Amino acid sequence: MILVKKPPLIVTIGTALVLVSAGVLTYVGLRWRLTRAQGLPVGVRAVPQAAVAAVALSTDTEQWQQLRQFGNPETQATFDEQLAEWRDRWLTQYDISYAQDIAPWIDSEVTIAWVPESESVTGNESGTVSLGEQGRLLLVPIADPEAAQISAESLPLAAASDEPTEYRGVTLTPLTPTSGDENEALLIGLLGTQLIMVAEDENVAQQAIDAYKGGKNLADLAGYRRSFEHIGVPQAFSKVYLNVPAAAQLLAQSAQPALPAALLNSFRDSRGLAATMTLQSQGLQIASTSWFGPDSDRAYVDTNVPAQLPEYLPNDTLVMASGGNFQQFWQDLSDRQNWGALTALNPDNLALALQGSTGLTLEDDLLPWLGGEFALALMPPPNADSETEDTSTLPNPSLVVLAQVSDRPPAEQTFARLDEVVENRYRFTLTDEPAEDVERVRWTSPFESTMLARGWLESNIAFLTVGPDTDELIVPQPRRSLARSPLFQLTTGGAPYPNNGYFYVNLEALSQTENNLFLPDLSIENQGFLKAMQAIGGTATVLDEQRLRYDLYLALKRGNRPGPLPSSASEPEEPEAEPSESSPTEESPPEGEPPAGGDPAAPEAEAESTE
Repeated sequence: MILVKKPPLIVTIGTALVLVSAGVLTYVGLRWRLTRAQGLPVGVRAVPQAAVAAVALSTDTEQWQQLRQFGNPETQATFDEQLAEWRDRWLTQYDISYAQDIAPWIDSEVTIAWVPESESVTGNESGTVSLGEQGRLLLVPIADPEAAQISAESLPLAAASDEPTEYRGVTLTPLTPTSGDENEALLIGLLGTQLIMVAEDENVAQQAIDAYKGGKNLADLAGYRRSFEHIGVPQAFSKVYLNVPAAAQLLAQSAQPALPAALLNSFRDSRGLAATMTLQSQGLQIASTSWFGPDSDRAYVDTNVPAQLPEYLPNDTLVMASGGNFQQFWQDLSDRQNWGALTALNPDNLALALQGSTGLTLEDDLLPWLGGEFALALMPPPNADSETEDTSTLPNPSLVVLAQVSDRPPAEQTFARLDEVVENRYRFTLTDEPAEDVERVRWTSPFESTMLARGWLESNIAFLTVGPDTDELIVPQPRRSLARSPLFQLTTGGAPYPNNGYFYVNLEALSQTENNLFLPDLSIENQGFLKAMQAIGGTATVLDEQRLRYDLYLALKRGNRPGPLPSSASEPEEPEAEPSESSPTEESPPEGEPPAGGDPAAPEAEAESTE
């Protein structure tokens, strides 16, 4: 995630407001209203298409209070300390209160963009980039010009270090902070009558002005606009744009060791990604779309299916990943396309390993009948009984593989050949142990150190399990399935259906699971963050040949009711500024009026959390 070192918003806003005349302010033009109607961030018409990324953040203090309430006491304290640090850096040192000086006039969201400072950057439409340093661009819409004028007259503004300059009719006023590095000067300008621009670099400021006055901007980017047809929501907390070719190029320039060429080439046709994040009562919901450029010869294949396999998994499944068509999945993996480019799996090595260990070839013996839905899942290790007690101390993988078979006869032939291999080459013992109407064959290694099972749950649904007694978790079909699990429905129920597959992790149960071969111990620095989360659920959906949609839901625990942030280190502590005792609550109302030192949820502070 990109970190934001946010400029001193309040000072820059105040200086810009001085530029607004006291006369009658006109309404915003047609282009501004069109942006509003489409649900795009209000500042995107001043964001050049060459921008690497842009993030719009809500200025609703109640939403920030809701965000602060998620997590556990440990993560909440860490987040509040970070907010206090940003408040002291960008608000307190200027003696400015967000609640008193900014909130009365600011619009519903602010936009932050990262724009290449070099003029030799090729725009997003072509997909080619040559990047240098990135300059931050802040765009702050004014909802109430009259209130803004009143606030500007009372703000303690810092003096400009140089004389203002002008570019295409826009006055750029330089400003240096009252403390800190004087070289970190900002340029402030007023675009139209209701949009304040703050830039760190003169070239970035000129690019923003060019974009606003008819140049190529994000609002004119077709793929970006169309994304909001599917992911636009009225009360989004954040809206994100990522220039995929530019981001990949930046990653390649900074990565050590160098990234594989196959990984970079996999993004050559992707032009952008847009996302919205919405706060829900039990977590964060993220919807995003990615798209190809108009000159791309690649196309997504529609493999969206009504999912059936979650019905055959138990409700306490720890991890599950599924797809709509294994043949297409393997093709994407082999071509290093889509998410397959991000994995460490080498499809060629996997195919050679399969052939070397079983004598079967993936292309000839498996892919012809794997033309349907597939799923891979990890289960909690079954309780050891008296017969398996001696081996229960060994790591149990508890792995389940399900596949919807498109052609059963060749699949049965493949299974028969596997039976011969494990029995004759590896000396496993094969036992035919049907359960009710389920066909099941168990493979048990010498000394019973390893146990696998394979069979048919339905006429076209094959299964393979790894681990002692793991097959008993799905045979017979569990009465309480994963598809009906409240946590699975919470994290995936809001996604489009049918779709191209699921990804689900029950983090709360995962943290309590021991002795599983595929679940290594988490590092100490990651345990606190993960313990604040209950589950993650995601889906992928093919919208058309050019667009792919991703939906992600983070189910979060609810911690203590947010109190005042820690007092500023540069000011005497006051009783009302001390952190108050709070108790866990399931539903807590938003905080009231914040202390004068700055709103606890001031978006100009929290914006830096997206860096």
